[in-house]
Amino acid sequence: MDFIIKNNHKSNYTIIYNKFIQDKNLNLELLGLGCRLLNKPSNWVININQLSYEMNISKDKLLRLINNLIELGYMYRHKKEIAFVRKGELKNIYYFSDDKELLNKTTEPFRSVDTTPQLHLSTFPTVDSPSMDTAPLDIPVAVTPNMEDTSHNNTNIYKDIIEKEDIHKKNTVLTNNLSIRTYLKEILDDFTIVNLLNAKPDLTIDEFKILYEKATIEFKNGYCTNINSCIVKAASGKWNFRPTLLNSSDNSETRTNRVLKGKVNYYIDYFSIGSCSKDEILGKFLNECQKYDEYLVKLHYNELKKKLES
Repeated sequence: MDFIIKNNHKSNYTIIYNKFIQDKNLNLELLGLGCRLLNKPSNWVININQLSYEMNISKDKLLRLINNLIELGYMYRHKKEIAFVRKGELKNIYYFSDDKELLNKTTEPFRSVDTTPQLHLSTFPTVDSPSMDTAPLDIPVAVTPNMEDTSHNNTNIYKDIIEKEDIHKKNTVLTNNLSIRTYLKEILDDFTIVNLLNAKPDLTIDEFKILYEKATIEFKNGYCTNINSCIVKAASGKWNFRPTLLNSSDNSETRTNRVLKGKVNYYIDYFSIGSCSKDEILGKFLNECQKYDEYLVKLHYNELKKKLES
């Protein structure tokens, strides 16, 4: 009598390497994440936001699991060397395989570049491009990444600008104030730091915290499209924050629900055209809704997923 009942499906199944399943270093959570990834198409871009929603776990926990798989040799993180990330653009590209040797062979061209094998969990919200003049680009995440594309590899250009600005500011107060620079480097990119300190050379940490908090509220309420840009403009006196009303949270939630509902209807129509798969539609939705309340996004994400599957 069989106690483990196996099926004989000839379609809609996933192949998993036995050596991966039998690896004693993998706990149930790591095996579950691995199986979930193997169930995806080979050209599916590993999207942290989408996986956390699908697996019903926090982003921090998902990143810790990914770190473990990287340490055990089943995942590889390729960091694209770009000065700043535009909206929707992936700076970290992840590769996964249930065969370590196959993963090493596939990612060998990238391993010549020094990359940090660990992901750093930030305590601050993700910020968009620090560009002051260029509008953020909505770039779909659920596509096959072209690793040879260096169109955004502008690190050297902005490095020269930053070095020139630092030399020009060497006699200012903040040149010797290492604490504020060290603090900002944990949150902002170098290009934004230069613009911010040029706008307000006597900026203090407490003042920055207030600016960051207000800019985040502006971003969540849809008044600005870029937190970094908003902070710099506010520091230079070119941005006036909107007053916080007593019922602002209720108004904000109502407005957010209305916006998300509209996006759900839009992507249902988009899916009906047949130009994108279900996973691609869900990925586009999550990527476009990062600035909204996570709980509300999850509710509308589940609604969209249910309608796509019906």
